[in-house]
Amino acid sequence: MISKPLFKQSAKANLGTWVFVTAINCIMLAIIIIVLGKLNVSEIRDSMADMFIKDAIESTIEKNSMEYYNLTDKTLNNYEDNYNKLYTLFNTHLNDFQKAYIISTYNGLLHQGYSDKEARAALTLNQPKEQQVAINTLVDYYLVQGEDYSREKISEYILNIIAEELYEQVKDTEGEEAANTAREFITVAIQAYISSASTNVTEFATSYIPQVLQDVYYTQSFTNKNKTIYVSKYFTKDRIYELSYSAIVSFRAELEVKENQLRENYPDYTEKQIQSELEKQVTSIIQERSKTLLDSLPKKVADALTELGDMDVSTLVIGTIFYRISGLLLPIIFVIMTANNLIAGQVDSGAMAFVLSTPTKRRKVTITQMSYLILSLLVMYILMTITSVVSLTIVKENINITYAQILKLNLAALITMLAISGICFLSSCWFNRSKYAMSVGGGLTMFFLVATILGLFGSPVIPSAIRIEAMSYFNFASIITLFDANSIIEGTNVYIWKLLILLLVSFITYIIGIKRFDEKDLPL
Repeated sequence: MISKPLFKQSAKANLGTWVFVTAINCIMLAIIIIVLGKLNVSEIRDSMADMFIKDAIESTIEKNSMEYYNLTDKTLNNYEDNYNKLYTLFNTHLNDFQKAYIISTYNGLLHQGYSDKEARAALTLNQPKEQQVAINTLVDYYLVQGEDYSREKISEYILNIIAEELYEQVKDTEGEEAANTAREFITVAIQAYISSASTNVTEFATSYIPQVLQDVYYTQSFTNKNKTIYVSKYFTKDRIYELSYSAIVSFRAELEVKENQLRENYPDYTEKQIQSELEKQVTSIIQERSKTLLDSLPKKVADALTELGDMDVSTLVIGTIFYRISGLLLPIIFVIMTANNLIAGQVDSGAMAFVLSTPTKRRKVTITQMSYLILSLLVMYILMTITSVVSLTIVKENINITYAQILKLNLAALITMLAISGICFLSSCWFNRSKYAMSVGGGLTMFFLVATILGLFGSPVIPSAIRIEAMSYFNFASIITLFDANSIIEGTNVYIWKLLILLLVSFITYIIGIKRFDEKDLPL
């Protein structure tokens, strides 16, 4: 089905152009990969990403510092109030004889078959309201701690009550895991407060929270885009303490200003009303003081900076700009010229009359010329693949493209060129004049390339800060759009069905071209 003499003639006639295009493309590809690797263009992107990560961690430390301070300060004050009331009750309002008598009577009533509720009712019958509260509180305490009224036992009792109240409160809003964490945290905080013998709850919380968070955060890590980020890479323990302490001091100062404003603006407010209003403002103060850099910027600017931080310059330049645009330019020119020379050029010059005057049939001519065109592209991209792999090996550690991705990009570029060559071959088979074949096949192919260049400025690979959305419509006018380099780089399988369409275009155009040449009239 192939004429060897004709194949050799075609190869010889187009050898110079093929060698030039292949050499230039290989040299360009090698230079781009090696230069990008040596310059380490990802350094700027990584620096920006590190800046955003550091800012996010700093914001989290500040936010949690203020939240834990507010929780600790409020809880410790609650602890102090409850402890003082209970201690005063047991050691001032009720003497030892009264406490022993109440407990003894309560136990006796239970032995007689009274329920807890009935026993309490009997003990408080005809008693003043204040005494009723004292009796019920004593019984509650006795059921948990027994008849030990020491400071340690009273502290333990209050601590457990507060921890459980906090657990239930957090569980209702944030879930059981967060509730367990809050209970454990506040239990340790109260124990630390008791051990410190501090007399000022606010000052204790201000210094205690940074001490705890510096140990917690320094050993913490998290995952960001499949990379493990260690907080210790960005902050020392001293820096974490400093951030936490500064955030708490600023939070306290602003809260104090708000409180003074409330007292001045609403002199009739009770202490409870003032504290209630302050509590409403706590969340907004924390959110405002823990904003990240991106939160502080307008949304469009923040989105643009985020995209720039996420953008990989090496994959953009190699995957999109070279393989889909500049790397296709010379092969396209080669295909336009070669496809024209193989069929239409020979018909136009009269050389085809000589070829067909031999026993060589039309079908054999077209299949031979098609085979040469496809084989020349195949060898071209095999050499480009070897060049890209060798170049990538030289700078592998400084570039993010993998061997699998580079192989897929070369395969996709080859399939794209096969589709384009099919269109040019069809045009060459359809027309008898070179000028018409070049105009239609070459013009359409160059339009595809120009549309791809224009469409690039509206595609998602370009940061939104410089992207022109309206330009994306050009992508729908080019079959080169089916070469989805972005899908290959991101590791998705979307590119596969697009390449299958390109293969189908190649197959159909070559078949139609062969049939057209078989059936049309030739000016022989």
